[in-house]
Amino acid sequence: MRSFYNYTYFYMPKVLGFDVCRGKIVCCLLDKRPQKVSKYYLENNKYYHIENNQSGVELLKVLSPDFAVGEPTGIKYLKFWEKWLAKIGCEVSLIPNQALPSYRQFLGLPDKDDEADALALACYWFDYSDNPRKFVSRKDSDINVLRELIFRRIFHEESATKYINVVHQDLGYEFPEVSTVKSPRRILKSPAVFWRWLADPEIELSRYDDLYADSCGFGLSVFTEFNADIVCRLGEHCKIIEQQIDRILLKNKFTEYIEVFEEFGFGLPHQAILLSQLYPLERFYGPDGKPEVIYSVGKNSGKLTKKPLSLRRVRKILGVAPTRDWSGGKRRHKKGGSDLCRLSLWQWSFVRIEPERSRLKNEVGDYLHGIYLSEKQSGKPIAKVRRKVWAKAVEIMFNKLVDALR
Repeated sequence: MRSFYNYTYFYMPKVLGFDVCRGKIVCCLLDKRPQKVSKYYLENNKYYHIENNQSGVELLKVLSPDFAVGEPTGIKYLKFWEKWLAKIGCEVSLIPNQALPSYRQFLGLPDKDDEADALALACYWFDYSDNPRKFVSRKDSDINVLRELIFRRIFHEESATKYINVVHQDLGYEFPEVSTVKSPRRILKSPAVFWRWLADPEIELSRYDDLYADSCGFGLSVFTEFNADIVCRLGEHCKIIEQQIDRILLKNKFTEYIEVFEEFGFGLPHQAILLSQLYPLERFYGPDGKPEVIYSVGKNSGKLTKKPLSLRRVRKILGVAPTRDWSGGKRRHKKGGSDLCRLSLWQWSFVRIEPERSRLKNEVGDYLHGIYLSEKQSGKPIAKVRRKVWAKAVEIMFNKLVDALR
């Protein structure tokens, strides 16, 4: 990230704070940070409401900011303006969602509105432009595409599940003989013949044609045909999405990551989710470009303790390390990090680590399965056992990635 302090004395950069709304952005343009921000907020009337249309784009070109600061909320709305700002040569930075409310209070702007947010975002750049950790790290362009594909895939999966459930319920009285036909998850990769038969009455399939001819049900409705067709179409969409995900994962820059993920038996969707959070791993390192480890006296033990900070950052972002929320005598922890990663790790451990029959059969799988058994036999709650397995798995994965990327 470039800093204001890198510029010569004679050049004052124009900084645009922009708050994304539906169909527009509310902006505040500054060339210096106001000394009294709350007073500036009350007296300044130069806030721009720029709509998502040609006139709005032209106004943005006229303002011609050097830097722009926003929040990563309303990603779909944000994307339009991110692309246009980049097109006119403006560097866009985003701040963490939780940072703005407290910073706005710090500036003396307790009341929240779009103009106050825009002003605070512009001021944020002047205060913290020389500290990259105060901003959301900018992701690789392939990773941005990968994240979009992941969320599209999840949306189609969830939509298909709803339609599948509706069809099964309707078949209970329309064609009860097949109402309990299983719908495996792979239906979205290639819809089963049964669903294609339901969707298209012209398809002849003796197995189901004969059953239907002798059925005691009341006949398939047009709604079942329509819903089954939607399930098949969602399956085709998911197939296209997975092909695009696969093409991204095959790129050379991701080779070491994918090789490590495959050691753990992660499938394509889980690989994509983990990669979207971990790449590049170097962003979790210290200032010297290496995994950051410090030694300090423990608060409770009073002894010299090793603290692997880079590993802690990775655990946090993957959702396997709780966020501490201590106050006085109250001791509690909250979930933090990516819910999607945490769900992926649960699905993976449930299928590849816990069961004896289908578990991962290699050194990593044996070790983690051993931890799972010993922790479970000690009488610990299963949720706590799983968290221990996830944390250990992430530690092993981090160390393997560090070695692979050297």
